[in-house]
Amino acid sequence: MSQKSIRNALIAFAIIFLLSRTGKILEFLSELDPGGILTLAPLRDSPEEARFFVTIALCALIFTVIFCQLNRRK
Repeated sequence: MSQKSIRNALIAFAIIFLLSRTGKILEFLSELDPGGILTLAPLRDSPEEARFFVTIALCALIFTVIFCQLNRRK
């Protein structure tokens, strides 16, 4: 079997599997609390050193994403 047909078969299997689990996926998504997911409450409750390191990590992540996007445009 060629590499392309194996890949196509895996993609088809993944699609069929996800379609068979659509009810469970929708149930899971409906149970999520969208207001509680993207809050900074855990960060506010953490010590100052942890907030500092999380802030540095987020800034580094943003810088890296922007840098990669700008390099990709060339």
